[in-house]
Amino acid sequence: MTVNAFFSIPKSASKKNREKMLRGEIRPTKRPDWDNVGKIISDALNEMAYKDDCQIVDATVRKWYSDNPRVEVEITELTPEVFAEWD
Repeated sequence: MTVNAFFSIPKSASKKNREKMLRGEIRPTKRPDWDNVGKIISDALNEMAYKDDCQIVDATVRKWYSDNPRVEVEITELTPEVFAEWD
């Protein structure tokens, strides 16, 4: 599972910092913590994307700034073919 969480740019950000935030040079370091983002998303997808989030064996959570706040989730089923790609 890969989770990309895009947060609003603070209104107090200077024009220079705003541009850096949009380019990913400055990333959100305030709450919510990355692990809380992952937990909320994985819990929310129980019974919809998988039976239970205990089935998740690998996850990445990234926090970004954006003018379009959102969460993007990618779930990859681990099949023998996927394992072969990792070798």
